[in-house]
Amino acid sequence: MGLDGSLRPCRGVIALADLARQQGARALIVPPANAPEAALIPNLTIWTASNLKQLVQQLKGECPIVRIEHNPSPQPATPAAKTLDHLGLGIEGMDRAAHALALAAAGGHHLLMVGPPGCGKTHLARHLPLLLPPLTTSESLTITRIHSVAGEFDASEPLLHQRPFRSAHHSCSGAALLGGGHTPKPGKISLAHGGVLFLDELAEFPRRVLDLLRQPLEDGNVRLSRSRETTVFPAAVTLVAATNPCPCGWHGDSTQACRCTRAQRQRYWQRLSGPLLDRIDLQLRLERRSSKQMRSCLEATPSPQTHSAWLKPSRVKAARRRMRTRNPRGCSNRFLTTADLHRYGQFEANGLTLWERVIEQRRLTTRSSLQLLRVARTIADLNGQDTVPTEAIADASGFRCTDLMADHSAGAESR
Repeated sequence: MGLDGSLRPCRGVIALADLARQQGARALIVPPANAPEAALIPNLTIWTASNLKQLVQQLKGECPIVRIEHNPSPQPATPAAKTLDHLGLGIEGMDRAAHALALAAAGGHHLLMVGPPGCGKTHLARHLPLLLPPLTTSESLTITRIHSVAGEFDASEPLLHQRPFRSAHHSCSGAALLGGGHTPKPGKISLAHGGVLFLDELAEFPRRVLDLLRQPLEDGNVRLSRSRETTVFPAAVTLVAATNPCPCGWHGDSTQACRCTRAQRQRYWQRLSGPLLDRIDLQLRLERRSSKQMRSCLEATPSPQTHSAWLKPSRVKAARRRMRTRNPRGCSNRFLTTADLHRYGQFEANGLTLWERVIEQRRLTTRSSLQLLRVARTIADLNGQDTVPTEAIADASGFRCTDLMADHSAGAESR
């Protein structure tokens, strides 16, 4: 309320309106600017008044009450046909990367891309939201509530229909990434809830900031504790991270020589803690494309025939449908527990034998070992298979590229 008695808009009204409805309130009075978001909540009468005097007059019956009708949430919008036509353009010749995107979209797996500058890491990351299924009405309301609490509500589009894509610069603080403040506000990871959080130049982030992500990536929420209260924000995101293989960016490149020493590469990778890397299911090495492949990108025309076999939203949607039918609580494969994998995984015996050999040869942790099985289960779901064949285990092991951090591991052993 202003000093002149005016009722000013505030953030988080849709969350307050939803809580009022849950507590049995029949009506809620809000400032006029907050009426569109409050009207998204069903079974709640919304009144508005521009100032305190008008509100008192309404309550006394001296002037008519201004009621706002409930704004029924429309069906979630699907990506435009033109947008889907361009899905896959610019990544011709990168079928392995397209496969990784499909796995991330279908199973909710986190993805790390390592490659030299200009190999297409950012371009690939921006394809992921297009592969994700449309938002349900419940998901749209949750995402809209988060944006309202953050003060980013857009009255021109009361209900958000598209899955968010949020990127964070490597100079951002922990509070900007996870949220905070005297009156807690959601950070980048919560604003990406239900969508994609993209961290470019991952190794340039301060290690202490990245390690703050470990718990939210595991639990799907952020818990901010203050002296008098604890605030919990949703943070169920698909993390996509990208980084160069070394400070100069050219380590391992076939044409460009690396200028970094081994010690410099070790220090570069040591910025990424083992527990954080352990939580990233898919780790992919990218190479620069040839001039012939680049030309094919320029000459390609938007049509379904130009798409990779993996970049088909219908294929991802079918895989998710299989997960909802089979998995407990209808969760995606990334959230399968050890008991769930035992009961619902349906792994072939030969595949589990290969899995044991991979664990021993690569010295995988327990978490990484189980993630390999979850990725294999997603590969089988994308292929429409009830059981997980040995080939799926072998394919999944190719996305656990621990050799990407070979220098980092060697440095750790020497210490």
